[in-house]
This record gives sequence, structure tokens and C-alpha cells, in this order.
Amino acid sequence: MIKKRIFKIIITLIFSFLLIFFYSIFNGIPFGSYIAKAKITDYVEQVYDFNESIPEPQYNIENSSYEVYLPQLGNEFSYDLLNNLIIDKKLVNDINNKFQYDYNKLKNSYVDNIELPPSAGLYSSVFANGEYSKGISLYQKIYLLGIINREKIASEDSIKMPAKLTKEIIDSLRGNYNITSLQVLYTDLNGQYEITVDHKKSISIETLGKNTSKTVRVGEEDKELIRELNKP
Repeated sequence: MIKKRIFKIIITLIFSFLLIFFYSIFNGIPFGSYIAKAKITDYVEQVYDFNESIPEPQYNIENSSYEVYLPQLGNEFSYDLLNNLIIDKKLVNDINNKFQYDYNKLKNSYVDNIELPPSAGLYSSVFANGEYSKGISLYQKIYLLGIINREKIASEDSIKMPAKLTKEIIDSLRGNYNITSLQVLYTDLNGQYEITVDHKKSISIETLGKNTSKTVRVGEEDKELIRELNKP
């Protein structure tokens, strides 16, 4: 009798867990939208002086965030519960416009053997710490997918070069951006290398070096580029 009761309890717990699990996949965790509403409400009150009630944010399964559009502000906001981040679409667009200008200026300063990607991506969001009146703290991740080095360098130097160039780029942008995460793809005659860092603190060249790895699977276009870089 006791064994049957324990078995029923275990089955009930497993079923409940699976129910919550599948619900969370499509709708976010239970009460997630209430947490998102409170976080976004606090943000728009402090940053935009918006004191009206906001609708309940809806869960977006594609990016695992809760989204709400406020027509009074002509702006969309979303909340990333897992990372406790707020995405302010207007703020993001303003930052991106400035970033593209700054990046193009930086890109054009490289005129010798180093080629930066034609464009770079910057993902920006706000730390949902509730202290926006003192200044907004940003989490920013940069994507530099396609740095090319046409210099003839030794293979032992190739593994060091992505970290060196990435640190140089970050330092050049540091005055205007708080870049603490990144993804970089770098190619020279010795192959393709990748750096992936996901931090919330400043990135050192040692961290970049530790997270540099040679790409095992290289696409046909990149293989052709490497063959070209190896030509005399």
C-alpha cells in the first residue's frame, strides 16, 4: 500500500515536472510574464517618466524573452529573464547607428595587411538592476566575423594574432561602449581561428588568448581564401 502511494507520488511529480517543462518552452516559466512586467514597468518609469499601466508582456519563443509594445512611447521593450536584461528597441537602434559610424571609421584606419569585416554587429541590452536614474548599465556583445590578415606569418604567431587584434579593436571602441562579450572569426594563411567570450566584465588579452581556438570545419569560401593567402 505504501509502495503504491509512493509510486503515485513519484508519477505525479514526474508528470507535473514535464507539464511545467513543456509549458515553459512555449510560454516561459510560470509567473515569468509578471516578473517581466514589473521589470519593464520599473524601467520605463525611471527612464521615460512613463507612469501608466503596461500590458502583460508576451513570451517570444524564438529569443526566450517577454515582449511588450507601448504605443504611447512608440517603442518596444523585452525582458530576458534568464540573464536579467532589458532590451529597449529605441535605445538599441540609437546605439547601433552610432556604432556603425564609429566602426566604419575604425575599419578604414586599417590600410595595410589587416582587413576588418565590411560590417560588425553590436548587441546591446540593459542590466535590469533597478537603478536607472543613476545611469544605465549596458551589456554589449560584438560580432566580428571575418577579420583577414594577409601578412605571411608563422603558424605559432597565428594563434596569438586574433587576441591581439581583438583587444586592439575593443580598446579603440572602449570610450563609447562597454563590450564584455564577443564572437570573432579571424583568417590568415595558416587557417581560421575563432574567439568566443561571454562575460559581464572587461575582457583582458589573457582571456581572449585562452578562448582562441583553430576552426576545424572551414567553409569552401574560407578554404579558397586560405589558398589565396598562401600564394607567393
